[in-house]
Formats: sequence, C-alpha cells, structure tokens
Amino acid sequence: MTLPSTPEGRALLTARTMLGLSTLLTPRLASRAFGLDPAANPQLPVLGRMWGVRNLALAAGMAAASGGDRAAWWRLQPAIDALDLAVIGLEWRRGAVPGPTAGLMAGTALVATVLGARAAPAEG
Repeated sequence: MTLPSTPEGRALLTARTMLGLSTLLTPRLASRAFGLDPAANPQLPVLGRMWGVRNLALAAGMAAASGGDRAAWWRLQPAIDALDLAVIGLEWRRGAVPGPTAGLMAGTALVATVLGARAAPAEG
C-alpha cells in the first residue's frame, strides 16, 4: 500500500475513507448531515450504505494500486466526482433535490473533483 504523496491526494483519500465509513456505518446520520430525510424515505439508508461501499472501494484502489494501475485509479477519481457533480446539478434543476442539499452535495463533489485533478498527475 502506497499512501498519497501530495496534500491533495491525502485529503481526498481521507475524505473518501471518512465519507465511506460514515455512510456505511451510520447512513441515517450521514443522510441528515447532507440535508436528506431518511424518515421520509426509508430506502435512503440502503443507498447511503451503497455510496459508502463505493467510496471505500475508491479509497482502497487509490491506496493499494501500483504501477500503471495506480495512474488509472488516480485519473478515475476526478472523472467520477465530476459526473457526480453533473448528476447533482441535473437533479437540482429537475426539482428532485432542494437547493441547500444540492449545494452541499455539489460542494462536496466539486472539492473532490479539484483535489483529484490536482493530485492525479503526481500520484499516478
């Protein structure tokens, strides 16, 4: 396992790990932190846990990959987060996500996109 060498890479790995653990282990609390109402949507904890597993898998790939695979994992990070940002924007425009929640989600995705884009060249 090779930990990231850049501050941006370490921040992204830490954020993915923390978000992954929090949504996997406490999906209702994590949902409320993002402005979502798990009581009104009982399926939300399932999706939260799935999102947690996704983030933990991405973090594991970032830390465990080596050689050419490592470069691919690090290039993948900003692409995934940019797609998340686009989906959040589309869902907000459609009215499926309220403004403050969309803002928090979009901000999280934007920060992750920037961290990944800045870290990828040095980490891969």
